[in-house]
Amino acid sequence: MKNHPHLLLTMGLLLAFIGSVPLHAETSTYQKYPYGIGMQLGPSIWGLSYHQRFGENALQGVVGITYDPDHMYESVLAYTVSFDYQRTIYGNDFDKFIGGQLYASLSLAHTGEIPYDSDSQTADPYVAKIIVGAGFGVEILFFQNFSLPIEFIYNLYYIPTASNLHDAFGIDLVPKIGLRYRFN
Repeated sequence: MKNHPHLLLTMGLLLAFIGSVPLHAETSTYQKYPYGIGMQLGPSIWGLSYHQRFGENALQGVVGITYDPDHMYESVLAYTVSFDYQRTIYGNDFDKFIGGQLYASLSLAHTGEIPYDSDSQTADPYVAKIIVGAGFGVEILFFQNFSLPIEFIYNLYYIPTASNLHDAFGIDLVPKIGLRYRFN
């Protein structure tokens, strides 16, 4: 029988690799603290958020409202309601103070606004949007409980209150950022 040094070297490297893989993976911070509350800001989706993980999946809800009859802002009334589904692609703890995860995100949202026209000093007609989004996010975890999710999402929106079909649809790449406290 002929001696095969390459086969023996390959088998040795394979056994060394298998021996170096831990039998049970240590739980990452993003899995250890599955609940989160905070806030999220984006061009059309903003407000207080609640986040909950289910293994490698997560659901998030965002609700925001402003009402100002004194017209100090651009709108008399503005609101948003959003639901997000997130799926972890990769996550890691770099040390006990910092970790992170990369995830894919899908969102469904409804927004409404009564804009204020400062030139005519009147409120414009109500504008509603239905938004469907898809993209990616990075969540940076600090000191295990604080997280900073940053997302880049393509939003496809439909405006049912638009006067014509040409103005009723649009697509836009939008950034979203949040601040969250994670807990168990």
